[in-house]
Amino acid sequence: MSDSAEPDKLPVDFQLTDPDLIDCTETKDRGCLKKVLTPGSGEESPFAGATVTVHYTGRLLDGSVFDSSRTRGEPFTFELGRRRVIKGWDVGVATMKKGELAELVCSPEYAYGKSGSGDKIPPDSTLVFQVELLAWEVKFTEHVKDKGTWDEDISLEKNKKIYRKVIHPGTGFSCPKEGSKCTVKIIGKRGDKVFDERQVDFTVGEAEESGLIIGFDAAVLKMKLAENSIITFHSDQAFGKAGKPEWGIPPDAEVKYDVTLVSFEKAKETWSMSVDEKLEAAEQAKEKGTEYFTKGHLKSAAKLYERMKDCLGGDPEFKGEKEEKRVKMMIISHLNLAMTFLKQNDFYAAQKAADEAIKLDPANIKAIYRHGMALYGVKDYEQAQKDFKKVLQLEPANKAASQQLALCAKEIKAYLDREKKVFGGMFASKPPAVKKSTGSSDGKTVLQTETTKSGENVSNGDKKSGPDAEGDLQDVAMA
Repeated sequence: MSDSAEPDKLPVDFQLTDPDLIDCTETKDRGCLKKVLTPGSGEESPFAGATVTVHYTGRLLDGSVFDSSRTRGEPFTFELGRRRVIKGWDVGVATMKKGELAELVCSPEYAYGKSGSGDKIPPDSTLVFQVELLAWEVKFTEHVKDKGTWDEDISLEKNKKIYRKVIHPGTGFSCPKEGSKCTVKIIGKRGDKVFDERQVDFTVGEAEESGLIIGFDAAVLKMKLAENSIITFHSDQAFGKAGKPEWGIPPDAEVKYDVTLVSFEKAKETWSMSVDEKLEAAEQAKEKGTEYFTKGHLKSAAKLYERMKDCLGGDPEFKGEKEEKRVKMMIISHLNLAMTFLKQNDFYAAQKAADEAIKLDPANIKAIYRHGMALYGVKDYEQAQKDFKKVLQLEPANKAASQQLALCAKEIKAYLDREKKVFGGMFASKPPAVKKSTGSSDGKTVLQTETTKSGENVSNGDKKSGPDAEGDLQDVAMA
């Protein structure tokens, strides 16, 4: 179709009762009807998350044109299914093929409703759009093609560990959030074998507590009410290295679940809570998180401690004693996250969490100790020593810090002994010392050698970290 200037009117030359109008809506409420003028090519249609490019002309039922990309001479591009456009477009364009030209008839509920839009679109207007789907594409970092259809990467980190193939789109625009109570019907499969089939009630962020794999916490965040999808979970989001022998799941196995979101209750948004509600929600998250930590459900515990932080974010309404309580609880959330990450050997995350606690309380012994343990875990023994020495300055009788200080000295000595054997007399006059550099491409610490004035060698070491000797700091919550 040419991009020449459009007239002020483009007649609507069909009736809304015409039998060849296609109801595009999931609920068949005739909120978005389509009349195909020129069929498109191929079998696939765009889906939520796809970037689509269209030409369009919008008009009222009397043919009055209120907007046209063709008049502007520039196609319109948007992300489908993300509420970037009116509901009728999200619904109707998702049924089109590349190259298709169609009329989309959008009821007021699928357009601008009772408010209308500006001077050209009155309230409660039914709108007619002549739409040509020029192109659509997906970001390959978020989607993969499997057996001719597209699967969307719905993992929170976009690390390709949870993929979804929508079989039956849900209704509405709302999805569950952290803390929402959900009911799902699940059928777990590995190959053709069903290993798990049931209906489960669970709270988002606490899937493990209801006997579900951890990946469900992320998966349902993208689902709509009544949606049915096939979800593929990487082993990290499923049964991990242990597998589940009683269900025939070997170690490191990928699994698929047929999932239907039966119902969910919206969790109250943090922004809508009062100060007292935020403090209460944070306290509940702390107690549940510590309960999960004790049971060894570390990922669920970490999510709850993150929820604590969300509840306690900066809010000018926190004042006086309540602000003091907020800060104290925020410190606890960081401390508990640091401990949880240490238990998972995620030392960089543990260091970051401990750093946040230290910013709020520079003399916090637990924060400094856990910061040291994180540095020890990444074999930065020199810097870890500084943390353990600081703990002993604040609390000279702390046995755990004394033990870790000795372990650091042992690791540094072992490194120097190995260096001496490797280099022999090469550095007889001025032995090499080790300093840290962040010159690596990934930003992680690398080792360089240089000579100190004293002739002493300092090293990060290269031996595995020792046991967690935290002793009296073993509790996860600060009383």
